[in-house]
Amino acid sequence: MQATKIVGSRKPPSTPAERYARGAGLQREANLLCPFPKPRGFIYKAPRWEDWNRWRAAQENPRLW
Repeated sequence: MQATKIVGSRKPPSTPAERYARGAGLQREANLLCPFPKPRGFIYKAPRWEDWNRWRAAQENPRLW
């Protein structure tokens, strides 16, 4: 008698190229599900933690933090 149920036969990727391809596919699927556009890279330097928390709370796009 088996202790755990095994469903499917997918093997984990073995090479870095396979891992990259799998990750890229997962990222494409996540981008389709996310209603927010991917923002351009930028740096926000807050003088104090309180200012940064206030800025973060004001953001509607969760990809910004």
